[in-house]
Order: sequence, then structure tokens, then C-alpha cells
Amino acid sequence: MCQVNTIDQNTTLEIDLKSICHNFKKIKKKVGKHCIVAATVKANAYGLGVEQVSKSLIKHKCKDFFVATLMEGIELRSYSKSINIYILNGLNSGKCSIYEKYKLTPVLNSMNQIREYEIYQSKIKKSMNAIIHFDTGMSRLGLDEAETEKLINNKKNILKKTNIRYIMSHLACGDDPKSKKNSKQLKMFRKISKSFENIKMTLANSAGTLLGKNYHFDMVRPGISLYGGNAQKNEKSNYRHVIKLSAKLIQIRQIKKGSTVGYGATYKAKKKMVIGTISIGYADGLNRLFSNNMKCYYKRKEINLIGRVSMDLITLDLSKFQKKDVQINDRIEIINDQNNINQISKNIGTIPYEILTNLGQRYSRKYK
Repeated sequence: MCQVNTIDQNTTLEIDLKSICHNFKKIKKKVGKHCIVAATVKANAYGLGVEQVSKSLIKHKCKDFFVATLMEGIELRSYSKSINIYILNGLNSGKCSIYEKYKLTPVLNSMNQIREYEIYQSKIKKSMNAIIHFDTGMSRLGLDEAETEKLINNKKNILKKTNIRYIMSHLACGDDPKSKKNSKQLKMFRKISKSFENIKMTLANSAGTLLGKNYHFDMVRPGISLYGGNAQKNEKSNYRHVIKLSAKLIQIRQIKKGSTVGYGATYKAKKKMVIGTISIGYADGLNRLFSNNMKCYYKRKEINLIGRVSMDLITLDLSKFQKKDVQINDRIEIINDQNNINQISKNIGTIPYEILTNLGQRYSRKYK
């Protein structure tokens, strides 16, 4: 059977692994000497490639990693036998043996998960590691108030086998340093911790890390900060930019005054124009909200995206350049240091996380 290569050689996503490791080291400087910096590499390292990202971080002495799902944990384990891998989405029912086989540590999010984990350990007569997650205001995952009280009051009878590596919670409003919710969750988490003396604690993701040392405890779990994204509103952390997305011009044409561009004829030329087309669209993660609403760069000069973003193509205004200065196969930069994920996410009212995780798989990828 013929195998077809679906990678588009016209579009290139460059990922700077050195900058990711620089950001990791910068976070380590923000926390105390004994606070572990764990890398969150769920969703294929936020779309950038978990194999390449994790291997680079391991070389820079990162030993602790968080992923979302069991399958992500199994994949990550294939890249290293020695790292600690934590599964945020909890224990998959009936799969305890898989966690044991691959030495994966579940984040136990409910009493049912704790019970199942305990029963399995009793059967195999072996203790296994876990993190216990307490919900302090997110109302998403973690033991709720009633479950927390039940566990604390019956801890010795319930937790007979499990080796608790950390107790954990997650901030709902860490992206807003002024939110009173942060201090309320911190206070609640500290109160819970009193029932778990000598057990390590973790509360902060990227945003929480920026809230200060009161939120750091024994481990922080940065994600977006590693990849150059802002975790907080009006953040000025100066983490290094990590990606560059570029595409070759596949067609150049002149249009007359009054001509329209793209689906829906949403752009109408006010004068004679030079239009360039590149092969990237919403199938590649470029949101349709960027239609008539994005700056790109050609030879470091700003140009406008005009017309609607279609599935595989966008059109650009190249009128400011002389005909001799623009050629087929010249590269247009869609995301770069002048136009990074933090800036373009504001254009469409989203967050840099979404920009990264939506990046498509058709790009030719280059790792630096």
C-alpha cells in the first residue's frame, strides 16, 4: 500500500528547544532552592512535540512531568525510564495494572479512585505512588468538600497502602493576581495540609508561580510559561519566544480597484493592489477570527492579512513592495518574535494556550 506524505513543505513551524530550556531555568530561579519545577507537557507539549520537548528538558535536569491522560503517560515513559510522570486526569477505572507497569503516578481526584487504587494495592501486596487532589474552588477535578472531610476523618482506615507523594490543588483565578479567590484557595489548601503532616504540597501552575513564594510550596507545575506564553493578564515575565511559523508565497497577483478578496467578499480593494497567497488556513489552526484581523511579516516588514481565512489558504496585501522585490517561494512569517503568541491571541480575544494547541500537523517541523 502506498504511504502518502501529508506534510506541506510550503509551511514550516520552527520550535526553539533552547528557549524552552531557558524558560525552564528562569522558572527555577523564581522558586526556592528546594522547590521542584515540574514540566507540564500534556496535549503533545502544548502542540510542540512531547518527544523533542521532554528529551530537551530531561537533558537540563527536569525530572518531573505532568500529562493529562494515561496514554500520554505511556508515550512519555517510552522516552525515559527514570523520570517521574503524573497523570492529571486521574485513575482510569480498571487500569491500575497499567499505572504499575509503566510506573505512572495518578492524581487521585475522587474517593472512588482512592478506593479502587487501595484495593488494587492490597491485591498485589505492594504500595504505589499517588497525588491526592483536593478541590478548593475550581469545581472541576479533585475531592469536593464532603469527600475531603470524609478522607481526613477516616484517613487511617482509607489510606492503608497508597504512598502519597504530594497533595495538590489548582487555582481558578491565578491568571488575575488581584483576584481574592487566590488567597481564599491558598488558605483552604493550607488548612487541608494540616491533616497531612510531612506530605509535600503543590498548588501553582504557570500563573500561580507568578503569584509569589506563598504559592510555590514543594513543587510548581508550569506549562504555558515554558512555551513563551503569558499566564497572567498584563504579564511582563519576559519568557523567551519559542516558535516561528512561516509559509512560502505560492501565488502573487495584481487586482484592480473594486475587486473583492476571499469568501464572502469581505475585503474590497480601494485601489490597485498586489495580493500574495500562502498555503495555511483554519485547518492548520489559524482561527477564522483572524480574517481581516492579523499582521504578518515579509522581510521583517508588517503586512495585513486581507479577506477571510479559508481552510487551506490566506491572502496578504503586498502592495507596499516593488514588483521586483516579491517572488514566488519567498517566505511570509505568520508568528515570530515581532508577532508572538501573546500578541496575536489578544487580536481574537483568546489565550496563547489555544494558539499553540491548535497548531496543525501539516507543517514541516524544525527543531532548533
